[in-house]
Amino acid sequence: MVSFTCHLCQVLDDRFPFVCNLCDLSFHQDCAESISEINYSCHPQHPLKRFTRVPNVDINCVKNPPPFSLLQPKAHEHPIILMPQRSFVCNACGMDDDPNPYVCPQCNFMIHRNCVDKPQVIKINHHDHRIYYNHYLDSDDWECGVCQKEIKWTCGAYSCPKCQDFAVHLRCATKFGIWDGIELEGISETIIELKSYEVVEEGLIKHSSHQNHVLKLNEESDADVEGIVCEACVYPVFCGPFYSCTECDNYILHQKCAHLPKKKIDSFYKMDITLFPCDKMETILGLCEVCQHFFQGFRYITKDDITLDMRCGSISEPFFHESHPHHPLYIDFTGNKTCKGCGDEATFILSCQECGYFLDIKCPFLPNKVKHKYDKNHFLFLCYGKNPSDQYLCEICEEELNSEKWFYRCDECCITFHIKCTLGDLISLKQIVDAEPIKLEVIRNIHMTRLVCAVCHSRCHFPYMLKCSSPLGMDTLCSLQCFRQKYFHKMTPLYELSIEY
Repeated sequence: MVSFTCHLCQVLDDRFPFVCNLCDLSFHQDCAESISEINYSCHPQHPLKRFTRVPNVDINCVKNPPPFSLLQPKAHEHPIILMPQRSFVCNACGMDDDPNPYVCPQCNFMIHRNCVDKPQVIKINHHDHRIYYNHYLDSDDWECGVCQKEIKWTCGAYSCPKCQDFAVHLRCATKFGIWDGIELEGISETIIELKSYEVVEEGLIKHSSHQNHVLKLNEESDADVEGIVCEACVYPVFCGPFYSCTECDNYILHQKCAHLPKKKIDSFYKMDITLFPCDKMETILGLCEVCQHFFQGFRYITKDDITLDMRCGSISEPFFHESHPHHPLYIDFTGNKTCKGCGDEATFILSCQECGYFLDIKCPFLPNKVKHKYDKNHFLFLCYGKNPSDQYLCEICEEELNSEKWFYRCDECCITFHIKCTLGDLISLKQIVDAEPIKLEVIRNIHMTRLVCAVCHSRCHFPYMLKCSSPLGMDTLCSLQCFRQKYFHKMTPLYELSIEY
């Protein structure tokens, strides 16, 4: 069937048209059969005639004319009357784009027809909690949690009773892609978000991942031990605050990882997810459904066994990052965008709706402060790009840095490092993986002469390497990319492998 544009309503459609072959005109059946003259509620003074070039009243409005009066107690306590063709600001949404208000004369209340039936309680993807419609907000300066523009407090808006500073324009909250279209008024709310720890006393907690012992909070000055990693994210613990077990020497959690909720609704699939810690006897090397990276450590899992690593699972909207302090970021599914941090293209991204700032899912969770064997005496700090005219070289690979992208820098020595050279791509792995007939071990690359990778034949400058043992011998590989190239077709899929401690 061929698409056509109706000559009367100008709507593109693919229904069977009425066609005049002589004039080369096409019509919808209901448009062709519409009467040529009507009396219309928004213009009661004169009849309206059908105009075949630029329509003054849409055909659909002719079929369903607005009623002269409405009684909707949720919108207003009194009956409201249609008073067309006048400028006004809607009391419900604060907009002035439709000249046909419904009015309550005794209250000086005016409202759009479309705002009369607004939902009272909804859940949007830009906030973790339900939001409720209010006829007006408290007298204050308010900013919309979706568009970041001003909200007139004297007009209606949605707000969150749990987050006192969060409010959203009516139009922004009910926009397609923001709201799921479900009215939640009268539906009981199941509290999903649960804490994963309980406070014993100030500075001491019991965590669900380590229930038999108490964890003690350590400040930043205590975190200077090389080689310790967080059990949750598996990133090195070079800076605090962090929790350590008062009885076990090697059980460490970053404070922000320890405070992740046990249960929540994830921001990607909008499903209930539960946090699962590492089992100290055996765990599974995970493949995150969002970022598609292999990982160890804590993970969020849905009832349908969709797995997210703890970084992707912890993302909530709005998302704030210090690389872009002026505006919040939101999950964007619109297609590949270039990450400001690493320069790679990604499908799942965090984007700023104000200025087109994009981050992929992995870059916001890079450690802000690390140590490296090339500068043992100082910390390296993450830099969020510099002046593009400045030129830098990576101290590790001795190649040029793109100064517009993120990199690590020692402020004391004024030397710079590529992120991948500093961290490698094995930073989310920490143990031994057994899968017949291959055994993998993540080892620290501490040799100053640099080990040679068996696949790419380069002297590896990454901080970690893979030692692979098989009946054919032993290889040392510099990255997961090289591992996939040599072994992936010979063994169990990585996300099905178990890890021995």
